[in-house]
Amino acid sequence: MSKRPPVLLVPIVLCGALAGCAARQRPPELVTLEKLRDDPSMTDGDRRAFDLLGAADDLVVKAEAEWEGRDAYGARRDALMGQIKMKTALALLEANREQARIAALDEQIKIAREEDARLQDQLATAQEEVALLERLRKASRAAADERKALVEKFEGAKKQAASERQRLAEELASEKQRAEALDGLRRAELAIRAAETVDAPRYAKAKYTAAVNMLQEAHKQFDGGHWSEALARTTLARSEAEGGTTAARPAYEKAAAVLSNQARDRALEADATGLPGIQTRLERDKDLQRLVLILGGLFAGHEAVLQPGGAKELDAVKDLAVKYPTYHLQLSAYTDDQGKPTELVALSLAQANAVYWALVARGIDPKRMSVDGKGGADPVADNTTPAGRARNTRVELSVLYHISD
Repeated sequence: MSKRPPVLLVPIVLCGALAGCAARQRPPELVTLEKLRDDPSMTDGDRRAFDLLGAADDLVVKAEAEWEGRDAYGARRDALMGQIKMKTALALLEANREQARIAALDEQIKIAREEDARLQDQLATAQEEVALLERLRKASRAAADERKALVEKFEGAKKQAASERQRLAEELASEKQRAEALDGLRRAELAIRAAETVDAPRYAKAKYTAAVNMLQEAHKQFDGGHWSEALARTTLARSEAEGGTTAARPAYEKAAAVLSNQARDRALEADATGLPGIQTRLERDKDLQRLVLILGGLFAGHEAVLQPGGAKELDAVKDLAVKYPTYHLQLSAYTDDQGKPTELVALSLAQANAVYWALVARGIDPKRMSVDGKGGADPVADNTTPAGRARNTRVELSVLYHISD
């Protein structure tokens, strides 16, 4: 806060007609004024008081000049007016201080009231807690009484439940034996049905018959309520049936394999016979069956390059080989007799290899196939005519499999 420039304070001298004094003195009001003027907490009200002091100071200076000029009346008048303004200023400063103290007291009263309101809220909260604790105490006593009644009731129910549990345990044990016996009957019947799937009545007749008889005895014991005896007989019946299954399975599987192989072989023969443009024949050597597919027109004369027109026949052969993937394939190529035998054998072997690689390119496993070149051997037509020589130039694809009687 900025301070007012110092005001020239001239002591008021009341001499002669004013006060009858011989020496000048500094009025105590001016001394007090100088102390107040240096107070750093001076407010706007303080500044107004200092304005009055400034006016009082001016009047003092004027009164002193008048006194020097022998104007006693004017000096006394202005000195009195200066004192009035000075006292008014001091009173105003004191009033400002009192107002500040009143404001501070009002703020303290406000804080005290807020603290009282807070304490009242805390008191109300504490009273609610006390009421809640009282209700809790009553509820705890009621809960304890209820718990005691429930414990007594539970003990009675516990005794009754123990008696009921004993009765149910006995019934459960009996029902468990019955269920085990019933399960044994079902398992024995299932074991007999499983034995029948491998034709045990034919391939293990003794064990199958024993199982059926034991199962009939088990049914009689079950109907009579003899659960333990029924369970023992079902165990024996199941054991005999499982033994019959084990004994019958090898003979049954062998017979089933024969039937399955025969059906598959017949299906292969039917599919091969139905291939368009391909002749077939069946050859048998003891128990080895050979289904021969005769592929003609694949090569032009004495060449080992496949003709484009033979792709359709090779695709049909590929489809047949894919459908029956377990059969071994043998490729044998033949030529006419026009040339040296060794050269014709080499030519036929090259032609057989050409067909081999064409089938490999179409996805046939190379390990399934073998190749052979026969040259001019085993003609199927007259080599003296162009038509006969064309027929003799051929590749025979043999599908090999065993015959199961």
